Amino acid sequence: MLQSDLFAVTALPPAPAMTCLLPLRVVPQNGEALASWITRLSAALRLSPLALGRIAFGVDATADPDWWRRPSTEALALIAEKTGVSTRDLAAMTFRDWAIARHDEAAQRIGSKYHFGSHRSRRDRRIGICPRCLAEDRSGYLRLLWMNGWAGVCAEHRIVLTGHCPSCRCVLRVPGLNTRQPVDLTICRKCGLKLAGTIGVLAPPSALCLQAILVAGKQLNRTRLPGCSTLDWPTTMALIDVLLSMVWIDIPRKYRERLFVRIAKDLDLGEQNNIVWSSNYGGLLILAWLLEDLAKRLSAAIAILHAPRLDRLLARVPDLSAEMSDRLRVILAPAIASSPKGRRSWCNWIETLPEPGIDLRERALRERYKLRRQRLFAFAAVHDGAVVEAAAESVGVTARTLYRWLLKGAEHGLEAALERPRRQSQLTGAQAEALGRWIAADRAHQHRHVVIAEAMAQFGIALSPDHASALLRVHRRAKPGRRHRRWKPKPRKLT
Repeated sequence: MLQSDLFAVTALPPAPAMTCLLPLRVVPQNGEALASWITRLSAALRLSPLALGRIAFGVDATADPDWWRRPSTEALALIAEKTGVSTRDLAAMTFRDWAIARHDEAAQRIGSKYHFGSHRSRRDRRIGICPRCLAEDRSGYLRLLWMNGWAGVCAEHRIVLTGHCPSCRCVLRVPGLNTRQPVDLTICRKCGLKLAGTIGVLAPPSALCLQAILVAGKQLNRTRLPGCSTLDWPTTMALIDVLLSMVWIDIPRKYRERLFVRIAKDLDLGEQNNIVWSSNYGGLLILAWLLEDLAKRLSAAIAILHAPRLDRLLARVPDLSAEMSDRLRVILAPAIASSPKGRRSWCNWIETLPEPGIDLRERALRERYKLRRQRLFAFAAVHDGAVVEAAAESVGVTARTLYRWLLKGAEHGLEAALERPRRQSQLTGAQAEALGRWIAADRAHQHRHVVIAEAMAQFGIALSPDHASALLRVHRRAKPGRRHRRWKPKPRKLT
């Protein structure tokens, strides 16, 4: 290149936004998200959302495809100038005035994927939609509630939001405003099927109520959860993270299945085979069950899941400040308190048994010994809500006996309560040695009833038949001509 071919240049200024109203007007719908409205407007103008943002609104979405969530005041004023929609209505379509904390708008925020680290991915734009809402729309649009990370239930139709195409089962994802082609948000991007429909799974009132409480808490930065005092939104999300990390992080699947059976039973969900517990809806059910009686059910969940205690649970939550940890300890202290002692201590123990009543009955049917079957059936009846007197009558024992079993279980655990009681030997070491020499010296008297009588005669102690048999096993002499071997290896077959 010659020196004479060089010449000075200057960078062109950015293209100014349009200074007149757009030729078309798209009216925002009730509860619509700003991203959905911009996408519909761009499709009506036969532009891509990226081009519309650059030309009309002076916003380049390549750097931040989710700029619509909290747009600046200047951007809202320019959009209102070009479209004729008031800035107040535009702000209501965003999360500008909503609180924010701990990635709370990330996709599947209270599902299992967040706790496995998937919230670090900025490309995950999963969304749950209500097919009935789309079927009733003249022009389908996405609600602002659906764009929230933890929505799981449609507040209008009371059905579970679906995150998959009903035809190809493809995961539904909402595109960002950096899309370079016109987009229809109401069709599957893979098979082209309309997502509108009339099918939906009815959600229980507990999940719907909890979601409404969380929505109000995010809007007002003040949440009043059941069983807790009024919390700010960051504390609410930190509490949710601690409770759900207990379920999903380093917990074997069989323990989680036991917890889900218990939740389905307590919330009267019927058959829980169709519930996707790893979704936002599943997270709402888990939280609704825990928060309904946090003091008792958190202890029950820890026992069922074999989860760690409070300090280790708090350590599982990343980026948790010391101040927030102390605040959560105060909130969860009643639920982590030690079990009550005394005559009513069995109540808390039977409530926190890892196995539900149906599992205890199935285990009883597999037991070999009648004593263990009897106790398992009694514990299952009390666990399912039967009074102690009725449970004792159903297995043929007195209420006093069943109370004794329950207290032993509360003190020593389920396995100890299933074992036959063993009395401690009243013989001293010297007395046991003297009685052993007497047993070994006279083979004719090697019988447990004779041993019991000799212990009474020598020491005035009434031995139990089990203890007498144990002494015989240790000190008995073999018959003449037969080698007495208490243990021998199994014979091996020659090959």
